[in-house]
Amino acid sequence: MKAIHIIAIIFISFMAGMFGGAFSERVFANPKADEKIPEQIIAHGFYLADKDNKPRAGMSFDAGGNPVVYVRDKSGTMRGYLVGFQSGPMLALTDEKGNESITMGAYNDGASAIGIMAANNKPRIAISYAPGQRGGFALFDDENVGKALMVVDHGSPSITLMHGDKKPAISLLADRQKGAMLAAWNSQGRHRLSLGLMHDKPLLFAYNPDDTGLLFNTQRDGRPALGLLSDGRVVWSATGAAPQMPAMDGILDQILR
Repeated sequence: MKAIHIIAIIFISFMAGMFGGAFSERVFANPKADEKIPEQIIAHGFYLADKDNKPRAGMSFDAGGNPVVYVRDKSGTMRGYLVGFQSGPMLALTDEKGNESITMGAYNDGASAIGIMAANNKPRIAISYAPGQRGGFALFDDENVGKALMVVDHGSPSITLMHGDKKPAISLLADRQKGAMLAAWNSQGRHRLSLGLMHDKPLLFAYNPDDTGLLFNTQRDGRPALGLLSDGRVVWSATGAAPQMPAMDGILDQILR
């Protein structure tokens, strides 16, 4: 159960509508018109048994005193349940061995999470949301290592692809005030390439090792700047002045004449 809360939590809408229509006559009893129906039933547990007297569904309490609604298959394996924890409700669907495959939870602070797992609660897909902070979507490989992450953090979106050792490989970032950036890391997790717009001005930074490489940007006065850096010092640079554009009036007529 604890592993579920770490990864994220799901169900699929508790099979709403599956027992309607043509199945209602078979599944739900139709009381007779003169049959007295009790106003309420109070009990510590309620269980449904099949024709072989095997319990297949029930409403009860777990060892922690939390209310639980569950269903079982013909072999008696738990296949789905709803638990009312103090921190918030949780829904889950399990495989034929009883391992959680899909889980969903909602918490008292407004956060929510969805998880899809392989056997033995190994994460494969996780979706989470925290109000006022971030929403995230993550993909995991067969070794349970996160490989792709999509996040919106305080209004700023980002997409990151990861190396096998949990280090970033490629990131695409966007900030409403600063701009957008595409960045790449080497196999040791060191940032080596940046391409993007900073404050609406183009930027290219390629370097190896740290603080040694090539930098291109546009200065505030509109002039492009190209420099070579070594150990954080500029060893060569070139700054160009933007050429003055000629008057465009009548130029098209002259070209087509």
